[in-house]
Amino acid sequence: MEKASIINKYPLVFYWIVPVTLGIIQASFNIYFEILPVGISVVDGTVFGFLLGAFGMAIWFVVRYNSPDDKPFAQLLSSHLAASIILSLAWVYCSAFIARSLLASPEYIIYQVNNLPNRIFIGFIFYTLMATVFYLYIFYRKNKEKIDREVVLKQEVREAVLRALKSQINPHFLFNSLNSIASLTLTNPEKAHEMVIALSDFMRYSLRKQHNEMVALNEEINHIRLYLQIEKIRFGDKMAYSFHVEPDCLDCQIPTLLLQPLFENAVKYGVYEASEQVDISLVARKEGDHTVLVLTNNFDKEAAPVKGEGIGLKNVQERLRLVYNSNNLMEIKEEEGRFVITIYLPCEKKQ
Repeated sequence: MEKASIINKYPLVFYWIVPVTLGIIQASFNIYFEILPVGISVVDGTVFGFLLGAFGMAIWFVVRYNSPDDKPFAQLLSSHLAASIILSLAWVYCSAFIARSLLASPEYIIYQVNNLPNRIFIGFIFYTLMATVFYLYIFYRKNKEKIDREVVLKQEVREAVLRALKSQINPHFLFNSLNSIASLTLTNPEKAHEMVIALSDFMRYSLRKQHNEMVALNEEINHIRLYLQIEKIRFGDKMAYSFHVEPDCLDCQIPTLLLQPLFENAVKYGVYEASEQVDISLVARKEGDHTVLVLTNNFDKEAAPVKGEGIGLKNVQERLRLVYNSNNLMEIKEEEGRFVITIYLPCEKKQ
């Protein structure tokens, strides 16, 4: 429901243009055709124009409490017809009374009597015009509020989906790490202790950043180093990793926990069944206004494929689509025993 008041700076100025203009036209008409003397014409136009605007403001309340959504057309029409008659008559007779009080002229009294039907008709036309404008204003406001609500709802849905996607990351990795720690407690307690500390730092970052949508690439890489440190304890010399990041890319903002599923994918499908060392590398470079991330890992073609549903890569693709509203930001391909993932991100730096 709209607020009752229309006392707003700009709408009020535009509103008064109509009655003031009508008053000026009326006075100018009487002066030009010498129907009334100049002084009487000015007073007549001023009084009738001012009161037309004052009474016309009541039209807002009639419109506000007679919504087309709440009342049938017949009832709506009868309400406005009655209101237009009452307001037109009230405006004409009140204006006439005030003008006569100011102008004690028999000539002016005769003029008022002769122009009574015309004034009533003007009042009716003014009512119709302003009611139409007010309805258009209300429809505009309702439509704008509807659009704003839809934007808010879409944003809430988008954030809910992003939270759901991020929530898929931690449990998957946590379960794998706990299983590894359980095994290491029997075979290598010192490495198990080291892995617990690294896992604690890793999870602290994940929980702290869970509600922050964007972080600097440098922060995300430090987080990934913790992840790889944990995996390095598990796989030893079987896994190697490196980062080659241009300085201009370090401050670029990217979605939180975006890289972890990609590195998990590289470890799962590259390291698990490999008989030789697997090298995982991340290259970050600037290309125009974009930051390009290239994650590469070699894999053993002869090794038995690891079963999986590809949730990690789908997760990243969906998050990129939601954050940047684009389906063309990620490329996946195989090149002579190497798995290459390329991501193109609009480079936004923290203000």
